[in-house]
Amino acid sequence: MKQFLFIGLILLVAALGGWSILNLKLSTGGAAETKQAQGNKDEGHADGDEHGHKGHGKEGYVELTAEALKNANLKIEEAAPAKIKTTLSLYGKMAANEEAVVHVMPRYPGVVKAVNKRLGDSVQKGDVLAVVENNDSLRSYEIRSDLSGTITDKSVTLGEVVKGDIAIFVISDLSTVWVDLNVFRQDFLLLKKGQAVDVQVEDGAPPIRSTISYVSPFGAESTQTMLARTVIYNPNGDLRPGLFVTAKVQTAEKKVPVAVKLAALQTLNNRTILFVQEGRTFEAKEVKLGVKDNEQVEVISGILPGEQYVAGNSFILKAEIGKSEAEHEH
Repeated sequence: MKQFLFIGLILLVAALGGWSILNLKLSTGGAAETKQAQGNKDEGHADGDEHGHKGHGKEGYVELTAEALKNANLKIEEAAPAKIKTTLSLYGKMAANEEAVVHVMPRYPGVVKAVNKRLGDSVQKGDVLAVVENNDSLRSYEIRSDLSGTITDKSVTLGEVVKGDIAIFVISDLSTVWVDLNVFRQDFLLLKKGQAVDVQVEDGAPPIRSTISYVSPFGAESTQTMLARTVIYNPNGDLRPGLFVTAKVQTAEKKVPVAVKLAALQTLNNRTILFVQEGRTFEAKEVKLGVKDNEQVEVISGILPGEQYVAGNSFILKAEIGKSEAEHEH
């Protein structure tokens, strides 16, 4: 009986030992398979980085599909020589053209018998403005306008006594107006007669082109500024003396070998870039800039004459690069 018990115990220990060994082999094999599967997954992820972002494999490049290129509505232009105009921004005010203003005075002292025109009326040269009775002869005479224009001042009423040395009407021809511009001291030497000037009368309206007609030889003590003046046409009377305006005076013009539109420029990773086109591929090129005006800028380096670049909607390409960089970070 004891022999049977001893033999059973030996068989039980052997069975348990075999199970442990089998279990160990299964666990080891599972880990190996898991490691191999993980490796395959990592390789698959690498393939996704290489092929999942078409056109973003090289930093600073964007490649668009034909459909995406059409939808982007990019404006493509050619880098080319240009004339860059340097301008100076000034503030000023419209005023009546004092060279087209008449002060009407009675020829003889007397009593006003009739007043035919009021303040703000339009008159033609030769129109009767008032009738005055001469104090000496007691004969009435007519006071006529010497200018076609608008009555901008009136200081006469029916029945009053007028003198021959005081103006009773002021008539202004407002078909032209002055624009008096204030020039700061550091800019005095930039201004001279004949320079082109664009006057911005109101927001949204196109500027009015004129030229500088007068530069004062004196400075204003109170403001330390100088007066520069331009004359602009006002055929419809829309321009009102007394209103403030802004102006840009063209102070210089420089011919440059390469220029691009200002709208083409973007900032990428703290660099100023523009996108150069080669088919459906666009390269972000860093550029060094020179002088500029309101529309275009000189390119000293980074792009050659004749290269095609994105002049409009280039922010779309910048956004594509930003999206690609974000995907690579994850």
